[in-house]
Amino acid sequence: MRASGLSGELRVGYQQAARLGAWSIELEPRLPRECTLKARVVSEHPYWITQGPIDVVVLLGSRVEWLWRDVQVQRDADGIVVTLKDRPIVDERREAAELER
Repeated sequence: MRASGLSGELRVGYQQAARLGAWSIELEPRLPRECTLKARVVSEHPYWITQGPIDVVVLLGSRVEWLWRDVQVQRDADGIVVTLKDRPIVDERREAAELER
Protein backbone atom coordinates (compact mmCIF):
# COMPACT_ATOMS: atom_id res chain seq x y z
CA MET A 1 0.00 0.00 0.00
CA ARG A 2 1.15 3.50 -0.81
CA ALA A 3 -0.69 6.77 -0.33
CA SER A 4 0.29 10.42 -0.34
CA GLY A 5 -1.25 13.82 0.09
CA LEU A 6 -0.58 17.46 0.76
CA SER A 7 -2.05 18.20 4.20
CA GLY A 8 -2.93 16.81 7.59
CA GLU A 9 -2.81 17.50 11.31
CA LEU A 10 -1.65 16.20 14.64
CA ARG A 11 -4.46 16.62 17.16
CA VAL A 12 -4.91 16.37 20.89
CA GLY A 13 -8.64 15.88 21.21
CA TYR A 14 -10.07 18.60 19.00
CA GLN A 15 -7.03 20.90 19.44
CA GLN A 16 -4.59 21.21 16.54
CA ALA A 17 -1.11 20.37 17.84
CA ALA A 18 0.58 20.66 14.43
CA ARG A 19 -0.31 21.33 10.83
CA LEU A 20 1.24 18.90 8.36
CA GLY A 21 2.25 19.51 4.78
CA ALA A 22 3.17 16.84 2.24
CA TRP A 23 2.90 13.31 3.60
CA SER A 24 3.35 9.73 2.41
CA ILE A 25 2.41 6.30 3.76
CA GLU A 26 4.20 3.09 2.80
CA LEU A 27 3.64 -0.52 3.84
CA GLU A 28 6.64 -2.00 5.65
CA PRO A 29 7.93 -5.38 4.37
CA ARG A 30 7.51 -7.24 7.67
CA LEU A 31 4.97 -8.96 9.89
CA PRO A 32 2.87 -7.93 11.66
CA ARG A 33 1.72 -5.53 8.95
CA GLU A 34 2.65 -1.92 9.67
CA CYS A 35 2.81 1.24 7.63
CA THR A 36 5.09 4.23 8.05
CA LEU A 37 3.75 7.76 7.72
CA LYS A 38 6.27 10.49 6.95
CA ALA A 39 5.15 14.12 6.91
CA ARG A 40 6.55 17.62 6.80
CA VAL A 41 5.55 19.84 9.74
CA VAL A 42 4.30 23.24 8.55
CA SER A 43 3.54 24.70 11.98
CA GLU A 44 2.96 23.56 15.53
CA HIS A 45 1.35 24.85 18.70
CA PRO A 46 4.00 25.08 21.46
CA TYR A 47 1.66 23.78 24.20
CA TRP A 48 -0.50 21.19 22.41
CA ILE A 49 2.43 19.49 20.68
CA THR A 50 3.72 18.48 24.14
CA GLN A 51 0.40 16.98 25.26
CA GLY A 52 -1.23 13.66 24.51
CA PRO A 53 -2.63 11.39 23.41
CA ILE A 54 -1.90 12.53 19.88
CA ASP A 55 -4.03 11.57 16.88
CA VAL A 56 -2.84 11.92 13.30
CA VAL A 57 -5.22 12.94 10.51
CA VAL A 58 -4.33 13.06 6.82
CA LEU A 59 -6.47 14.38 3.99
CA LEU A 60 -6.89 12.45 0.74
CA GLY A 61 -8.06 15.00 -1.78
CA SER A 62 -10.58 17.44 -0.35
CA ARG A 63 -13.21 15.04 0.95
CA VAL A 64 -11.67 12.05 2.73
CA GLU A 65 -9.85 11.99 6.08
CA TRP A 66 -7.90 9.09 7.51
CA LEU A 67 -7.49 9.18 11.31
CA TRP A 68 -5.31 7.10 13.63
CA ARG A 69 -5.75 7.56 17.38
CA ASP A 70 -3.06 7.66 20.07
CA VAL A 71 0.05 7.43 17.88
CA GLN A 72 3.71 7.73 18.81
CA VAL A 73 5.34 10.57 16.89
CA GLN A 74 9.06 10.53 16.14
CA ARG A 75 10.95 13.55 14.82
CA ASP A 76 13.43 13.41 11.97
CA ALA A 77 15.28 15.99 9.88
CA ASP A 78 12.37 16.36 7.43
CA GLY A 79 9.46 16.39 9.89
CA ILE A 80 7.75 13.47 11.61
CA VAL A 81 7.61 9.69 11.31
CA VAL A 82 4.71 7.64 12.69
CA THR A 83 4.34 3.84 12.69
CA LEU A 84 0.72 2.96 11.89
CA LYS A 85 -0.30 -0.44 13.26
CA ASP A 86 -4.07 -0.34 12.72
CA ARG A 87 -6.44 0.58 9.94
CA PRO A 88 -7.51 4.22 9.86
CA ILE A 89 -10.89 5.58 10.82
CA VAL A 90 -12.22 6.90 7.50
CA ASP A 91 -14.42 10.00 7.28
CA GLU A 92 -15.87 10.94 3.91
CA ARG A 93 -17.03 14.53 3.87
CA ARG A 94 -19.98 15.38 1.67
CA GLU A 95 -20.81 18.65 0.03
CA ALA A 96 -23.88 20.44 1.44
CA ALA A 97 -25.64 20.14 -1.95
CA GLU A 98 -25.19 16.35 -1.89
CA LEU A 99 -26.72 16.08 1.59
CA GLU A 100 -29.87 17.89 0.51
CA ARG A 101 -30.67 15.35 -2.24
